[in-house]
Amino acid sequence: QSVRRTARKKQDRVDGDNRSASIASDFNNGDQGPQRSNFPGSASAIQSMPGLQPSSLKSPARHQPQQRNVSLPVQLPSKTPIKGSTASASANRPAFSSSVLSAPSVPQEGLREIVKRRLLEDVFQSCMEKWKGWTVCVVDEPGMRVMSNVMGMYDLMEQRVTLVESITKKRAPFREMAVVYVISPTQENISQIIQDYSGQGAKPQPLYGPAVFIYTLNKLPQQFLEQIKTCRPLVKSIRALREINMDFVAKENRAFHFDMRTSIKDLFSSRSSSPFLLATIVEKLVTVCATLNEYPHVRYPANSSLCQELAEVFHRQMNEFVAAAPSWWYYGMQGHMERDRSTLLLLDRSLDVLSPLMHEFTYQAMVNDLLNIDDDKISYKAEAVVVSKQQQQPETVIEPVKKDVLLNDNDELWVELRCRHIADVIQMLSSRIREIMDSHTGAKLATDSGRSLTLSEMASALKQLPEYQEVMSKLSQHMHVSHQCLSVFTREKLLDLAELEQTLATGITEEGRTPKTADLLNDVEDKIRGMPPSNKAIAALRLLSIFVITQKGATAAALNRMLAVAEAGPTDEKTLSNFSKLGRLSLNEPVPLTAPDSMMKNILGVRNKSKAVAMAKQDSEYSSSRYVCKLKGILEAMSENNLSIDDYPSVLPLPFGTTGSAASVRTKATRHKSRFGGSDQMKKSKSFVGPRQIVFMAGGMCYSELRSAEELMSLGEREFILGSTYFLKPADYIKEVSTL
Repeated sequence: QSVRRTARKKQDRVDGDNRSASIASDFNNGDQGPQRSNFPGSASAIQSMPGLQPSSLKSPARHQPQQRNVSLPVQLPSKTPIKGSTASASANRPAFSSSVLSAPSVPQEGLREIVKRRLLEDVFQSCMEKWKGWTVCVVDEPGMRVMSNVMGMYDLMEQRVTLVESITKKRAPFREMAVVYVISPTQENISQIIQDYSGQGAKPQPLYGPAVFIYTLNKLPQQFLEQIKTCRPLVKSIRALREINMDFVAKENRAFHFDMRTSIKDLFSSRSSSPFLLATIVEKLVTVCATLNEYPHVRYPANSSLCQELAEVFHRQMNEFVAAAPSWWYYGMQGHMERDRSTLLLLDRSLDVLSPLMHEFTYQAMVNDLLNIDDDKISYKAEAVVVSKQQQQPETVIEPVKKDVLLNDNDELWVELRCRHIADVIQMLSSRIREIMDSHTGAKLATDSGRSLTLSEMASALKQLPEYQEVMSKLSQHMHVSHQCLSVFTREKLLDLAELEQTLATGITEEGRTPKTADLLNDVEDKIRGMPPSNKAIAALRLLSIFVITQKGATAAALNRMLAVAEAGPTDEKTLSNFSKLGRLSLNEPVPLTAPDSMMKNILGVRNKSKAVAMAKQDSEYSSSRYVCKLKGILEAMSENNLSIDDYPSVLPLPFGTTGSAASVRTKATRHKSRFGGSDQMKKSKSFVGPRQIVFMAGGMCYSELRSAEELMSLGEREFILGSTYFLKPADYIKEVSTL
């Protein structure tokens, strides 16, 4: 046995030396190297460059689901199986294990959690295995967007990443560090990487150390690979070159977009969309399904040629993905029967051109509609307690300071409140602040002085309550932001405007009667006349757009009257006519309502009491929120497995029982106690039953549609993943339509 082991070791060394010599010879002779697998997946092991330790070549093979490894000189199998792969079980068994997901009590990962886990494990931890020192991460704008939405600098520091830099900017050399590129595969980026290792001057030196890790968000074209091969210093330093197939922004735990901000213009400006644009959307959609381990059944509206074309191209590309990645698995295949194959429903903005225009009074929608928010960051002015040193005797004073807030899924309180009506948000925040101040410690601080605390005394008291400081800080932030929304709401008289919008959209008044078109026209003119001059131009155009869409057009005389009152020009008139280019314009069905008890009558309108509109179905208890977007009805039908196959056919016939047993949307969700008080109905760790329902809307998705899905998930047990080319704000929507 000892002789056999010695012989095997000698043979391994000989094989490794022969392989390295053969590949080096191929590169010297200009050989193309091993054949590349087809986009977008491959089961091949990690491809690496010469100069690595020979012992590393003896590691067990590592399956690579969801990503393709570009063929470069030396194979270097990794040591740790990727979570979610079909590799043998290990101590780090994936969260998607059959034994785990089959238990209904185990929560399921959200999209942001999946993307973060894959970035950390498949990118940065993989780099740590091959480079023991510090690294520099270089990204382009899409790469930064993908990463920054799911992780922070602290997460990267734990992976020995000391610096994150933009590939488009001038960078200082760090020749003692490795470099990790996370980029889109574009000509500009590949040229910049080559330049980083080509150097300049009489004695050119590379910008970074002798270890290069390149990860592309999508398919790396063959010509770019050939360009990389021409730079020998770069080739000698590359340790990994992979396509990670993660070309989307995981904005929320169950919502994503492609950061395509001009998609309405690109999709609807001409009768036939650009094949390149459709291919780009499809390639990004394939990476979403690859990340989720889903091989979905594809459905689309029967009356949308755009969606049909998208569905056919996606079906073809997804089949190519599955064929090229034999180690990649999906839910519903043998060995992964925890749930059935998912369904992907492809829609476009022509389905509902009205919803992005409506004033929505839920927290998230108001923040994005009324306030200046830049990529989740919003600023507000708060009062801070400071010690003044200008006088002889220092005293405590209150001064205004500017604070920045990030409103994303890292903020638990934001996740809990964002889909609630603004009146409920303010009431909940006030009651929770009051609960903390009325707690045992807070009450003691208040009674020690024998009177109520002033603002400065309250701030001083909170310094003595370290266990409450983080909670109070978050509550205070959201109290300021919500009051900013309410301030704009009051200044622009949005309550009266919203009631008119609801009447136009539903076809009935709050009292349940059907108004005449002439009366509606007069009401629209009166509202335009009463609009504040500072915001009259965009607000009037928005109201006119709602009138034209809901009334299925307007006569020339009526349109001229309204344009004259709004003081609108030819550009505004062209914008109104452009809504017809989006396709189907129809009056939405009235939404029946029930009438719960009245509360907070002085904020955003009284709650519905009219018996004329009290019916079986309830979607909102506020009269200013009667309208329901069309997507919500579609999602309800999907959750109950009764979405019409005639109206929404599939690319291939759907097998009987494909979508699994119906899960009632009326099922009560498990409530999780929030550390901010109250209960959060829709947490990241919620468990679902049945297959995923993925809904993608080309041309943008509005926040009322995102809210509809979250409301259904909080009430039922079906998981919806919503996606779009971009998430629309009303002003951006109108601007895009004006360019058609």
